[in-house]
Amino acid sequence: MWNDHRVPVQGRRDPFAPLLENNLAALFRQHTRDGAATHAVPTGGAPLPVTRYADGQQRINLGTGNYLGLAGDPRVIEAASAALAQYGTSTAGSRVLNGTTGLHLALEEELADHYGTEAAVLTSSGVNANVALLSTICGPDDVLLVDAHVHASLQAAAAASRGTALRWRHNDLDSLVERLDSIDPRAGAVVVVDGVYSMTGEVAPLADITALCARYGARLVVDEAHGLGVLGAGGRGAAEHLGVLARVDAVTVALSKALASIGGAIMTSRAAADGIRASAMPYVFSAGNDPASVAAALASLRILRSEPERVVRLQDNCELLRRVLAENGAAPITGEGAVIAVPTGQDEVTQTAWRLAFEAGVYTNAVAYPAVPRGRGVLRLTLMATHTEEQLLRAGAIIAEAVASARSLVPVPA
Repeated sequence: MWNDHRVPVQGRRDPFAPLLENNLAALFRQHTRDGAATHAVPTGGAPLPVTRYADGQQRINLGTGNYLGLAGDPRVIEAASAALAQYGTSTAGSRVLNGTTGLHLALEEELADHYGTEAAVLTSSGVNANVALLSTICGPDDVLLVDAHVHASLQAAAAASRGTALRWRHNDLDSLVERLDSIDPRAGAVVVVDGVYSMTGEVAPLADITALCARYGARLVVDEAHGLGVLGAGGRGAAEHLGVLARVDAVTVALSKALASIGGAIMTSRAAADGIRASAMPYVFSAGNDPASVAAALASLRILRSEPERVVRLQDNCELLRRVLAENGAAPITGEGAVIAVPTGQDEVTQTAWRLAFEAGVYTNAVAYPAVPRGRGVLRLTLMATHTEEQLLRAGAIIAEAVASARSLVPVPA
């Protein structure tokens, strides 16, 4: 058995060194020892607007992707329970072998119908949806033009492609044009963006981006993990919200947010979907999504489509909390999604503000370097359609007070 105390052989480097000597892991361990950890906070119940945590306390929960509040909906729970009873706990096989059920086919069909595409492909996570798509497009002479702030899974997926991945400055159309002008005009080009950016809630300027793609003959991939169920009249995301959904070549989503489940999906043409099913490692060599999670996502999608007022309620809640934060001196970064980022600055301020809000009864996500640049930390808030006005008024005041107190407690560096 390997262990971390093996006597090294002279002259041979330890290939595990990047793990064993990871500075961020060391920082996490230190925070845990100090009782100041802001990550991996255990819960003791479902991610509801008011959630019970492992310490027995109930807090207003502004830190989940349960945007439509469906993770605790009795209809979703019943659908998952029925699938568990009928199909068992696992498909026990790849989708290309024995791992497909009628539930998988139904969810793919209804997702494709929802997005107006010819087909949809389920994957075991939102991360794998991005890897399955980007790793199978582009030849060696082609280029992926990736917004610098896209989700880490898109960065990794682009790196896995046979094409060359080039970054352009976040939401900067001039930077994108420079990249498009610089590449070989014969090269295939794919522009890759988030519809809603996961750390700040900013929305991609998709109307302008689709126009550029048309001018340069580039394909467009949009990750709507944080747009599904949040933006657009039908909750399809930023592309629908901005009126350009029909001009997007592939949409990826995570089922773990608005659809109250786990997994991911790619909506695209039938031919492209067939290519993914034939060659994408996360699809071919991974077991099919477990039936209970597929049933939960399917039930959630049907609720979204039959109750669009949930999307409106979520958007109203977002507008309310943004206003409350600004009125209390903690104006968030401008955005339109259900992710609301309150600037905190230094990591020490972010950590302290998180702790003060947590102790006062509000759970948030503390986002610090390297998830954001040094000195640009935020408290990342995510809302649900099922939060009440009273909860948001209270939470907004607590968060603003926590940020102000943290800034007064943490010394400003010289």
